[in-house]
Amino acid sequence: MNNPNDIKLIRNNTFSSDIVIIDGQGRSGKNMISVILSTMPRVEKMRLDSLFDYVPRYYSIGKMSKDAALMALKIEADEKLYNTMISRSVNFRFDDYTGIFKQGKPFKYIKRLFMKSEQEAVQRIENEKPIFQEMTHDGMHLIDLYFEAFEERLKFIHVFRDPVGNIYEQNKRDFGTRIGTDPREFQLTYNWTDKSIPLNVIGMEEDYINGNPLERLVLQVDSLFRKNIEGFKKLDDKWKKRVFFIEFERFAVDPWPYLDKLEEFLQTNTVSKTRKIMRRENCPRKPDTSQRENRISDINNQLSSRYQKIFKNLIEDYDKRPWKDFNNKS
Repeated sequence: MNNPNDIKLIRNNTFSSDIVIIDGQGRSGKNMISVILSTMPRVEKMRLDSLFDYVPRYYSIGKMSKDAALMALKIEADEKLYNTMISRSVNFRFDDYTGIFKQGKPFKYIKRLFMKSEQEAVQRIENEKPIFQEMTHDGMHLIDLYFEAFEERLKFIHVFRDPVGNIYEQNKRDFGTRIGTDPREFQLTYNWTDKSIPLNVIGMEEDYINGNPLERLVLQVDSLFRKNIEGFKKLDDKWKKRVFFIEFERFAVDPWPYLDKLEEFLQTNTVSKTRKIMRRENCPRKPDTSQRENRISDINNQLSSRYQKIFKNLIEDYDKRPWKDFNNKS
C-alpha cells in the first residue's frame, strides 16, 4: 500500500473559462460591485461559496496540504461553474444579493432550469466562455494560492472601503459579538483559553478578549487591512497585473472611470441593464462630507485609549491610499 504522504493530488481536467474573484473586507461594498458586473456579457451571477474563503485559510495554518488546497479550489470552481450553467444550487430567493433577482440577468438562470445537463452543458461552457464570478472575504492576504490554483484563468478585484464606514457598518450587524456565538455567523474560529477566537486576530488574543464589541472590530479591520496590503506586495509580479483595486467611496460617487477600466480588464462591456442596476444601487450618489467626521467621533467615544490609537493609525494609513503605488489598472 502506498504511503498516503507520497500521494500528490492533481487536477488537469479543469474548465478553461475565466474566473473573477470580487474580494474585500466584510461590508466593503462588494455586493454593489458584483451585481453591476453581473450585467456585463459573459459575466455570471455572483456566488458566495465558503470553501473559496476557507481553503486558503486551512492551508495557511497548516490544516491542509498544498496539493489538497489547490485541488479543492479547482474542483470547487469547476463544480460551481457547471452547476451554475444548469441552475443547480442557484439561489432563487428574491431578497438575497446572491439570488438571481438581484443580479443582472435573472431570466438566464430560469431558462437554464430547462436546458439539458451533462455533455451539453459542458459544450455550452466551451461555446459561451462564461466568466465565473465568486466573492471572497479578505482573500487578498492569501492571494498567491488563488493564482497558483487558477493561473491565467483568474482576475482578482479587491474593494477597499474607508475603515470608518467599514467599522460602522460591521457594528450595525453586531459582528463584534456574533462571531463564535451566533450559529448564523460562519467565520472560522479557533480555541483559545476555552474561548472562540476569529482567525483574523491570531497573535492578538488578549486584545480581542479584553475589548468591547466595537474595539474588537477596530482590531480586526486594522489587522486585515494590513494583511491584505502585505498579501498583494508578496504576490509574484507576473500576477500583479491581474489584480484590480476599487476604492468604494470613489466608485459610488463617480463609477464611470472605474467601469471603463473594468471593461478592458475583464474584456467585456457595460450594457443598458448596467445603468438600471446602478440606479437601483444608488450609484452614482452624492458624497456626504460630514458623515465621516461624525462617525469618527461616535466610534472614538466608545473606544479606550489603546484602541483609539489603533483606530487613528488605521485612518491615517488608509488615507495614504497605498494601493495607488501598486502600479495596476485602477
